[in-house]
Amino acid sequence: MKRILAFVLAAIMAFSAFAVMGYADGHPVTAYIANYDEVNDEYSRVIDWYKANDKYYFFVPASIDFDTAKLCIPGSYTVDGAEYEKAETLATVFGDKTEVKIGADGYTYDVVIIKESKTASVFITTESGSLDYIHAVKGNEEEGTIEIVDVDGEVLYDGALEIKGRGNSTWQMEKKPYNIKLDKKTDLFGMGKTKKWSLIANHTDLSLIRNVLAYETAKAAGMPYSPLFEPVDVYINNEYKGAYLLTTRVGVDGTSVDVEDLEGNTEDANKNDLDTYPKAGYYGTYAGLLAGTKKWYDIPNNPDDITGGYIIEMELANRYADEASGFVTDRDQPFTMKSPEYVSEAQINYISALYQKFEDAVYAGADMAEIGKYCNVQSLAQLYLINEWASNMDGGLTSTYFYKPEGANETLYGGPVWDFDIAFGNNEGERFGNKYNDPTKWTVCYNRMYRNTVFGTWDIDEQPNVFNIITKNEGFVDVLEAEWNGTMKAAVAQTVEWVETEYVPSVEGWAVANAIRWNIFGTYDVNEIKKAYYDEVKAVVSFAKTKAETITAGVGEVQNDAPQTNAFVKFFKGFLVGINDIFEKAIVALDLVNKI
Repeated sequence: MKRILAFVLAAIMAFSAFAVMGYADGHPVTAYIANYDEVNDEYSRVIDWYKANDKYYFFVPASIDFDTAKLCIPGSYTVDGAEYEKAETLATVFGDKTEVKIGADGYTYDVVIIKESKTASVFITTESGSLDYIHAVKGNEEEGTIEIVDVDGEVLYDGALEIKGRGNSTWQMEKKPYNIKLDKKTDLFGMGKTKKWSLIANHTDLSLIRNVLAYETAKAAGMPYSPLFEPVDVYINNEYKGAYLLTTRVGVDGTSVDVEDLEGNTEDANKNDLDTYPKAGYYGTYAGLLAGTKKWYDIPNNPDDITGGYIIEMELANRYADEASGFVTDRDQPFTMKSPEYVSEAQINYISALYQKFEDAVYAGADMAEIGKYCNVQSLAQLYLINEWASNMDGGLTSTYFYKPEGANETLYGGPVWDFDIAFGNNEGERFGNKYNDPTKWTVCYNRMYRNTVFGTWDIDEQPNVFNIITKNEGFVDVLEAEWNGTMKAAVAQTVEWVETEYVPSVEGWAVANAIRWNIFGTYDVNEIKKAYYDEVKAVVSFAKTKAETITAGVGEVQNDAPQTNAFVKFFKGFLVGINDIFEKAIVALDLVNKI
């Protein structure tokens, strides 16, 4: 978005204050670059320099015109000895150089231009001018403005937004992910019209391709509502924040899960914001551990049709308390409500009963016809195969979604896929005796519920999750074999080749800039970074190819050879589960659920 010259000059004082506070050497000089419109005498897309490695970096996005954008330093300055009295174009000041010495106010600065990125740009300005409020608590939301620009400089959106943090473990990292909401539905990069988008940081994924592999494969395999994405450079309050994926979000929306907006219908029926009604059911700290319980909002009126749409998410018990609504199955599997987020008692009873029927059929070893009454078996097979191919440690534990369209057909669907940053070998290696970083091993089919306790945070439960049980069903194994050989194997091969030969070369500069900004590889040398980056890519691609071969070789067989914990450990954990269950029953019996 354009900022008039007067605004930019007025902001210099703020930038100067930032420089004094933010730079260890206390140098007072402010420097920034910005697009410049000579006809209207206007600056836009202001980018402050960033200090690292005793140098000052300008991360130049593809949407900055090097021939017209200007270097702005108050007062006179020198560049490699040449004197300047006013802002000059980047082409004039830097030419073909990538590193220069700038002298200003009695100081000399080593300045590096990073202009390799060939991706789109996102420029965000928060109302407060900082991220302090947003970073203080994940749910804190702030208004601001945003400009989204493609690689050719064409503005796709320029207007107001709301921004807040997102994620769980990823929110604790230095480079943080965000959810953004535009003030009107906009089609960005051909992904469809919506207001709600996510900016995925991928901070633990040094290759920056794991989510891309999973999302693109799901799409190629024909899985409905697979997330769409666009690599972007993100700048917030004039500071380069790195390489992000701009993605569609899992939610009730035409760009995501295209089902009825039950939450909107419920609001219409009540003429009130749903979060203003009192909470009800079991919503305390330990509610996620209490089998068969639910939590909802005491909403007085339901719309005529509460059969859909619903989106539910498998979640870890220790995260359940932070969510607005949800239920825990009879076998201790917590689910949170993605949509509607705020549900009535009738709605939570409806969707929890449907999932319970599905769970009961799976654990009873029912045939596919019976299981198919409650969940579309093909979609479930696809959801499992994507997670198994990726050796996704979270598969069937968290970020695992089911949706239910409106209508009398009471059938759940597995999906959409989401969150693969710790997949494809990018994990701690072993859990439940499974080696997630070994692509020759089956993993997700052996997952156990990751269950914290009321007296600690140990993972004590040996209870298999739904993926573990259903992959022991020979009828489901037959479905897996048909799905893998019919669509999934080809989709995997096609996507891996595309990522390796087309996608990665197109985002190389994006990855390099990100690596410098966050010191990803412990070096600031561009050539060394490129080598390290391609080594990471090769490792992920190799994992994906080898795991595909592993699945092809064994997909027609029930996998029963995964090592589990030894008998003593299993007995000890069983003892702890028994003690834990006593505590849980006491919490319910004494009506302490919502008090502790």
